[in-house]
Amino acid sequence: MWIEKNGPVYRIRDVVRGKKVTIQTGYPTKTSAKNGMVQFKAEALQGNALLPRGGTITLAEFVEEWWPHYEKSLKPTAALSEGNRVRNHILALLGHLALDELDGPTVQQWVADLGAGIGPWPTTTRGKRKPLAPKSISNCHGLLHTICGAAIAAKRIRLNPCSSTKLPRREPKEMRFLSDPEIGRLIAALPPHWRPLVMLLIATGLRWGEAIGLRAGRVDLLATRPRLTVVEQLQELAGTGELVFQSPKTAKGRRTVSFTKQVALLLTPLLAGKRSDEVVFTAPRGGMVRTRNFRRIWVQACEEAGLVGLRIHDLRHTHAAILISAGRPLSAISRRLGHSSIAVTDLLYGHLREEVDEGILAAIEEAMSGVRAEDLEAELDEELVDVLADAA
Repeated sequence: MWIEKNGPVYRIRDVVRGKKVTIQTGYPTKTSAKNGMVQFKAEALQGNALLPRGGTITLAEFVEEWWPHYEKSLKPTAALSEGNRVRNHILALLGHLALDELDGPTVQQWVADLGAGIGPWPTTTRGKRKPLAPKSISNCHGLLHTICGAAIAAKRIRLNPCSSTKLPRREPKEMRFLSDPEIGRLIAALPPHWRPLVMLLIATGLRWGEAIGLRAGRVDLLATRPRLTVVEQLQELAGTGELVFQSPKTAKGRRTVSFTKQVALLLTPLLAGKRSDEVVFTAPRGGMVRTRNFRRIWVQACEEAGLVGLRIHDLRHTHAAILISAGRPLSAISRRLGHSSIAVTDLLYGHLREEVDEGILAAIEEAMSGVRAEDLEAELDEELVDVLADAA
């Protein structure tokens, strides 16, 4: 490693794989270049030195190296969605930049462009750029953060340019909880073929993919408490329409969930004569349940029941609300829903507990409304006298 003059500035040079390369340039004085060389040598001894000119490759070039290994760690549905984000929203806007050109202001502007729908669209992909919702922007930013983190691990850049980005505020979708009469109207509005599926969703809080991917061998109707075991979910790949079974959304998604005998009676004819590896729920004419086909029936039933805008996932919210209103502990609800932690359950449904607590306090207050403080004091004095007498 040596220093040499390069026009008006000084640069640090070295031999890498038999070739002379510039490690760093732009030093105004020879002394500053020497100091820089000392720092580079110290970092090399500590194992912290960056690859020579490692940050000069473009983001697109680095992603081409990184993606195949990362893709193998993903489920099929995640690989498809993440691949679309990389292609449509990251490389299309930032792929031409060198890694060391990515900085905080550049990433911040990229986030703003995503929100405004500004920028080119890949020529290999149909469509055009549209403004992204805050959640989609957050997903894209999280993926870019992961990519830059991999670049740091590969010793191509030192800092993550995504670390201080301000993201648009995400407004949580309003949850909807069905009352008992609304549940009744919804079930009545559905064609008989689909009623067992919707009843199971309400009774267990299963995710949609967990329910339509439930196999006959995972259901035990003869147990004292009928139950099912979740070990997988069925997902439909966007674009191709391919149906794939994959592991649950979280590690704790593998769980056993009990349900009522009423639901067990509805499931009995569906299980009759089926092999253990066959799915419980099928389309009216046989075959796997397709989400897009069921959605048409769902929307029509919701309209007839006066529940316009109700989402299938709201049945899961309804299940949680029923348990919370019954005073069941949040830890048990979390296990039943298959959340990764009780913190997730509390974040989603913690506000409902406050309403339940208010109801409990109101009931206690009403029950104690006829009790006077002076009566309590007199009774307490009598008990103390009895205690002292027994002690004597």
